[in-house]
Amino acid sequence: MPGKKFRFSLQKVLELRRHKTERARQRLTRAQQALEQKREALARAKEQLDACQRTAGEARRVRPAELRQDQAFRARARASVAEARAAVDECAEDVREAQAALQDARQAEETIDELRAQEKEAHKQAQKRAEVAFFDEQAVMRHARSSPSSPMSNL
Repeated sequence: MPGKKFRFSLQKVLELRRHKTERARQRLTRAQQALEQKREALARAKEQLDACQRTAGEARRVRPAELRQDQAFRARARASVAEARAAVDECAEDVREAQAALQDARQAEETIDELRAQEKEAHKQAQKRAEVAFFDEQAVMRHARSSPSSPMSNL
């Protein structure tokens, strides 16, 4: 005996929550990729600074112009490292924010999903009770028709 099909009253809300969770997951992925790129840029900037410092230590410049030029290269390399480190810190903060947003979105989705599961279970139990009641009624009717002392036996 087929019963009523289960329809979750908040299905659109659940779909919206799932969509928000997916968007939060994508945002986290983009933030993690950006962080990785910034970390690679920081590593390159540190390598460049190390190279500048090695060449300055290896070469003994005597002329003041060459010394100033070496100092300017090292200063530029240090500034590059500082900028890259700041960019890494900023991206790391973006990742933390994206993780928090994803966690919030997941919790909101799980809440509605749990409500859906509860409603589905309640629907299943109601269907089961209706089926039992139907079969009980059928059995009573059958018994009433087959019993000789029953007024329905003449039907």
